Amino acid sequence: MDTTYWKRQTDTPLFPELEWNKPERRDHAGKLLIIGGDLHNLGAPASAFEFTKQAGIGRIKLALPDKTRRLVGKTLPEALFLPSTASGEFSHAGEVELLDHAVWADSILMPGDNGRNSETTILFESILREYKELVVLTRDAVDILSHSPKVMFNRERTTLVVTFAQLQKLVKNYGELTALTFSMDLIKFVEFLHTFTKKTASNIVTLHQNQIIVAVNGQISTKKVVEESEPAHWRLKLASSAVCYQTWNPNKPFEALTHVTFQTTLQ
Repeated sequence: MDTTYWKRQTDTPLFPELEWNKPERRDHAGKLLIIGGDLHNLGAPASAFEFTKQAGIGRIKLALPDKTRRLVGKTLPEALFLPSTASGEFSHAGEVELLDHAVWADSILMPGDNGRNSETTILFESILREYKELVVLTRDAVDILSHSPKVMFNRERTTLVVTFAQLQKLVKNYGELTALTFSMDLIKFVEFLHTFTKKTASNIVTLHQNQIIVAVNGQISTKKVVEESEPAHWRLKLASSAVCYQTWNPNKPFEALTHVTFQTTLQ
């Protein structure tokens, strides 16, 4: 069986040059728009803001529903407040304004804590269709779009950082005949991702059988993680790093995501 498409990462990075090639100046390090949060949950966008800032992204804007304004106050001068629903999630009424802000950005990160409101779903679908640059989605930003997976899987310059269970649901809703099961061995799962990402457009990062797996246009890399149980917050940390390194290496998504998995300590 030909598995030349499969790169196994050990205790040394496969692409160390990406670390040396990081922009040294903030004004050359990209512009990022983070979209997330609702009235009851601001943890994901706040953490993503800190993670991407620490990683070295150049400039950040943080889009939040306007009902969160009283919670944030003046503590986040980077915050943009967009129209929200009565319950405090993003409203579809903010689409034009959000797209205007998106034009400024080199990339978008959707880290989650956005609720499950149908207006938010419509807004997120519109962003994915209209914005043409890199978008990284994780946690419930993926869940809210799970019934229309084509908007993610068929979109170029899209990275999904997902659990196995999330991917299982997305693949099923996409109409894929292969059933993903938690007992699936690593080789069969890698073969599936190799085939699936060759016929779809998005990049996938997931965790299965104690391996963190990157799949980009049929290329696969795996990295064994420290513990067998799924660590908390791994998706948020990895997605935050992923959007930075892909912004800096727009033509090397496989290398960027593989390097991010080496950097991310899942403990």
